[in-house]
Amino acid sequence: GRGRLDTTTVRVLEKNLAVIDSAVAQARSALARDPANEFLNAYLARTMRRKLDLLRQAAALTTAQS
Repeated sequence: GRGRLDTTTVRVLEKNLAVIDSAVAQARSALARDPANEFLNAYLARTMRRKLDLLRQAAALTTAQS
């Protein structure tokens, strides 16, 4: 549905997804060193939920643009 969105919107979404993906990678790396860390586990779960929320919002935008 990316073709239905304004290019500025696509760039913002891609930038935000890149930030979230970086945070997920960093959290996973830290968890590999300290798998029992409750803060890191909660942070990773929250970050992944943020990504899912952003993807849902992007999907809703493409649906609204139809």
